[in-house]
Amino acid sequence: MTYLSRDDIEKIAEGIICQYKEQYLPERRMCYMVDASELAEMLGFKIEYVHITKDGSILGQTSSGRIWTEIFDDSMNKIFFELDGSTILVDKRLLSNPKIAGRKNFTIAHEIAHQIINRRYPEMYDPQNRTFCDYRRSVKPKKKIVDWHEWQADALAAALLLPMDALQDSMFMFGLGEKMKMLSRKYSDTKYRYFCEMADYLQVSRTALSYRMEQLGLLENNRLVIEAEARKKGVA
Repeated sequence: MTYLSRDDIEKIAEGIICQYKEQYLPERRMCYMVDASELAEMLGFKIEYVHITKDGSILGQTSSGRIWTEIFDDSMNKIFFELDGSTILVDKRLLSNPKIAGRKNFTIAHEIAHQIINRRYPEMYDPQNRTFCDYRRSVKPKKKIVDWHEWQADALAAALLLPMDALQDSMFMFGLGEKMKMLSRKYSDTKYRYFCEMADYLQVSRTALSYRMEQLGLLENNRLVIEAEARKKGVA
């Protein structure tokens, strides 16, 4: 398979975002956010909200070619859906809760990323293969890469949703300066609150935003996940 570097992925995203800004942001604004649904529309992908699984464990699904897949109707009866190479399935549950808008947007962007990579590098995929977004999968920046297909889709999704200029402008607007020394709910409550407001504005999860800022050198010390895990264990 073709192994794309992070620089390769950033270049792919940069071209797409330039096109997105020309089409959806005709006038320069103080800052902007990337709408995943608009991105899908621009690239010619159709989004269908369905029950992919009974338990909601799979959030997104797509295929680079025509293939029949099992989904469920509203009564949770099994039915078949034909993926046509340009349709993205997204779990219907993601529409019901505004608090997980970030998860919905990243799911869409992740499946878009699979499609973009599929079309640019068709030798990497069997046209009949389906790609899934499993909410239980957690990709961390320093974790060893064991699935390059998923790593590349995650990296491209983050680059599409959170371009450097959008982050820099948003950090300025939300009073976070040019660079954050530390992101901590425990030690910097005010900065953490501004960061959360920024994540809500950009319609991404706080975890995804913190990782992206860290990757781009806009955040030095990211304690967000460490503190969340400590609270779950009752340590803090």
